[in-house]
Amino acid sequence: MTLMLKVKRLTETAKLPTYAHDGDACFDLYADNVTELSGGTIFTCSTGLSVEIPEGCALMVYSRSGHGFKNNMRLSNCVGVIDSGYRGELIVKLTCDRQIQYIPKQGDRVAQAMLIKVPSVQIEESFELSDSERGEGGFGSSGK
Repeated sequence: MTLMLKVKRLTETAKLPTYAHDGDACFDLYADNVTELSGGTIFTCSTGLSVEIPEGCALMVYSRSGHGFKNNMRLSNCVGVIDSGYRGELIVKLTCDRQIQYIPKQGDRVAQAMLIKVPSVQIEESFELSDSERGEGGFGSSGK
């Protein structure tokens, strides 16, 4: 299955998303402009791109595993969900969980993204729900 994601460069220096390897689930997003906030622990990274997400899809934006393992850096909101109607610039906000030496710069891979199909869900109010084995057992209720 192939989905089409239209990408518009908002600046001449913006880099289009790329896959690092055949078969990768996510493509890389690159910084076009970086603003350092909060003494080197928070960065806003403009990508210089806007996208047209197909109707019935969403763009999921995730942290790069290398940022987490090497620099304790992650997306500030952990996972970004971009709806199909959004046409603004893709902006990535990174947070470092400790003071670091790594500072993202223009052209660096700052996040990864995946285009997914999303079902249309009909919401129905109900006064009764069916029973299940778990029931109302909360987090950690399995005892494992």
